[in-house]
Formats: sequence, C-alpha cells, structure tokens
Amino acid sequence: MNTFIKENEIIQITIRKTGINGEGIGYYKKLAIFVDYALPNEVVDVMITRVYDNRATAKLVKIHQKSAFRATPFCPVYENCGGCQFQHITYEQSLIEKKQMIFDSFDRYISFKVPRELVKDTIGADDPKYYRNKASLPVQNKKRNEIGMYQANSHKFIAIDACPVQDKNINRILTTILDLMNVYKVDGFDPKYNKGYIKSLVVRVSDDSKEAQVTFILFNDSNFLERLVKKLIEVEPMIKSVFKVISKPNKKNPFFSDKPIKLFGKDTIIARLNGFTFDLKPDAFFQLNSPQAHKFYTKMKDLARLKKHEIAIDAYAGVAPVSHYIANDCKHVYAIELDESSCLSAKKSLAENRIDNVTVLQSDFLRALSGLKEKEIDVMLFDPPRTGLGPDTIKLILEFKPKRIVYGSCNPSTLAKDLNELLNHYYLEETSPIDMFPYTSLVESVSLLVLKTK
Repeated sequence: MNTFIKENEIIQITIRKTGINGEGIGYYKKLAIFVDYALPNEVVDVMITRVYDNRATAKLVKIHQKSAFRATPFCPVYENCGGCQFQHITYEQSLIEKKQMIFDSFDRYISFKVPRELVKDTIGADDPKYYRNKASLPVQNKKRNEIGMYQANSHKFIAIDACPVQDKNINRILTTILDLMNVYKVDGFDPKYNKGYIKSLVVRVSDDSKEAQVTFILFNDSNFLERLVKKLIEVEPMIKSVFKVISKPNKKNPFFSDKPIKLFGKDTIIARLNGFTFDLKPDAFFQLNSPQAHKFYTKMKDLARLKKHEIAIDAYAGVAPVSHYIANDCKHVYAIELDESSCLSAKKSLAENRIDNVTVLQSDFLRALSGLKEKEIDVMLFDPPRTGLGPDTIKLILEFKPKRIVYGSCNPSTLAKDLNELLNHYYLEETSPIDMFPYTSLVESVSLLVLKTK
C-alpha cells in the first residue's frame, strides 16, 4: 500500500494524459492519479478518494491552470449522470484525445512500437448531438414517475428530463409515456418497497422511415398497460410497434431476458443505411448512431479491398450491415451471428434488399468455421463486442490465415491485445478511429491487417 498518500488528502498535480474512461491522469511521486473531468496540461488540486497499490482516484477540487480546450457542459446533469464523459472538452479536441487513446493502448499492449502514421485522424460526426437512435433507460417511482440513469459505479438514480445526445423524437416519446403512466396509474418500479410495474423503457426510432418502437420492461404486469398503449399510439403516431417483456434480469442481458410480447403494430420497424433497409426487432442489435455507422461500414468495405472472385466472412454480424455493404464487391459472404433474433432480421433484410450471395449462419465462430473448412476464405471482417476476439478466435483465424482481416473495434485495449497476437502473422496497414459516440470516452476504430507472405 502507498503510505505516502491518504484518502481525503488534497494534493496538487499536473494532468498528463486522458485515460481510457475519459478521466485525466496525473502523477504524484510516480503514482498514477485518476481524476474525472480533468484535462491534459491542467494544473489542479484534487482530493484523494481511493488508494490502490498501483494507482489512486481523486475528485477535482480546483483548477489553477485551465486547458485551452475546456468547454462548458451542455447537459444539466452531466457530472451526476455519467453517461457522457467528454462534454467538458471541445468536440474537436475530443477527436484528438480519442486518437491518442488508440496510441496509448498500442504502446501498452503491443510488444513493438507501431508507426504513428498508421493511426489516422479520428473520423468525427457532422452533428455530434441528438444522435442516439435507441434509449434503454430505467424508470422509478418514489414520489413521482421519473426516467433516468444510474450514476456511474453506483445504484444512485439520476432523473433526466431530456437527454441531449438522444434523438429528439426519443426524448418526446419518453416524456409522453411518463405523462400517460401518471394518467393510467401504471407506475414505475419502486426499489425501496419492491413494487410498481415498469422497470425500464426501450425506445428505438428511425428518422429515415419516421417509425418508432417501444418496449416496456415490466417488474409486474398491469391491467391498465393496454389502455396506456392505446392512448400512446394515438398521441404518438410515429410509434408503429409496441412490446412488453416481463423482466427476469440476468448478467448477459438485463433488458430482454424473456421473449418480447407484441402489444401493438408490426413485428419490426425499418431503418435505412446506404439505401439498404433493415427490419429491426426490439432486441436486435443495430448501431446507435446511424450517420456514423454508415462511415464505419464504408470504412470496413473500403479497407477490405474485395475482388469479385473472393469469399468473405462477416463475423459477429448482428443484422448483417457489413454483409449488405460488401456483398456487391465479392463472390460470396458468410454472415456469422449467434443471436436468433438478429439472424432472422438479417435474413429478412437481405431478401428485401435482393442480396442473394450472403449466407446467414446462426452459430458461434468456432462451429461456423468448422463447417467452412473446405472453403478458401480470402477476407474476414470482424465487429466483436468490447471483449474483443480473444485467444480462441485468434487461433481459428490463424488456421485459415485469410489474406486480409478487417477488424472493427469498440475497445482500444482489447484491440491492442488482439493485434499483439495477430501481428506475428500480419502487417498492420491502417487503424482509423471513428467517433461513433460523441461526448463519451468510447472509441471505435477500423483496422486493416494483411497476411505476411514471408
């Protein structure tokens, strides 16, 4: 334990860099100090909150030397909510910080120095506000019904009136639902007394099709819910699809732990990207920022450099947007996805878009590849979860040794760890950060790896 520093002690440090979660990092007697809402090059007073063997956390108390890139947060609950981490920095500078976060991860986890020119500038958003096309938010009723977020690393509920990074239609629909909950006495969950009806609300919208989908995640079913829904679709004609789920939460999926039950309208709503239509069920994964998703998939398509005779794998395919983007460039695509709902949506969308050279395989990567052993796979495209590929998947990749790998990542640390293994057999040609989630510390990127021939 570091005995030279104690909790509640106030010290002065200079912030040297940005951490992976958006916090500022400075050093005190060579011990890393992590400070939320502090920026590089700022001289600050901080109060130590926790001391660990290799680091400490601290609360920002006073700024003596302010960064030229410090900005005033535009959300009234920014520091309490914790859903965003970068509203206190100018948007342009946040793009530079996200590129640096890629560098920092590469330096930490890759055993050799990656040439700086291989990491490109972050591809920013044309409009960094009101971009989220889906919200999954808890509801509580203590003295009144409220929607909000749980404060980071706590069970403290923070009420939100309107979120400035959510689509404005979502904000309006959520407000309407809260009003109707009060009218029809369908209250939110009360954790203190373990009573109430609605635990969470999930709202997905598509600006292109002007359609919305609402799912009620219920602690208890209510006889009045159908009356609420009937009025809701009258007041909000954009809503074309309404479901309910009786919640049996688990670690894997706290929202869709049971099969959604349709209360009104269509089974899916339509989203559009690049001229393609996608039919989305309530629990199907689809990128939350449609304009940036288009840039992300376009970058994957461009880096794949597919030829008409080549065969590609689209792994962790979801509803198969990558397959849609690349299908016209190659001979055949195998889209691999484990989730049944996503596979059904993918097949329907591919048929509606008249794409006939994509085979959707509902399977994990291991089983899918065991059935493709006779195929010569030229290119593999990946868009895995935050845990990355991992050693088992990498082992399989190296058995096939595709000519090119296009790796879409949402976590610089796991990307770097995976690259450290893959770069024994592949060259890294490019990593392009993409700001899929403006004003958060999340960093997406697309990397191209080319097989070494010698």
